[in-house]
Amino acid sequence: MLLNLYNNAFYTVSDKAKASERTYSPTVTISTRKRSGWVDIVVKDNGKGVPDSVREKIFQPFFTTKPTGHGTRLGLSLSYDIVKAHKGELSLESKEGEGATFILSLPNK
Repeated sequence: MLLNLYNNAFYTVSDKAKASERTYSPTVTISTRKRSGWVDIVVKDNGKGVPDSVREKIFQPFFTTKPTGHGTRLGLSLSYDIVKAHKGELSLESKEGEGATFILSLPNK
């Protein structure tokens, strides 16, 4: 599940680097935080971001923003289902062109 989030982050920063100016510095940050009753794992990148037009579809099976032949089209959907099965949450914060942040929240029990 986490490997899928990491792979997606690395894919988008690599893709953006190929199309960007030399001043772009690809960055993927992994962090954790504890809050009341929850533990969060945060995967943040400064890649292309997720367009608003596809944000609601991002966790659906067989949906992808990658070109044909890249990815399984099940990664985020399976990750979402695994997190939900553990009574957790998987959320997305993103701004197109500026990157994405996936927050995996698990109950701290």
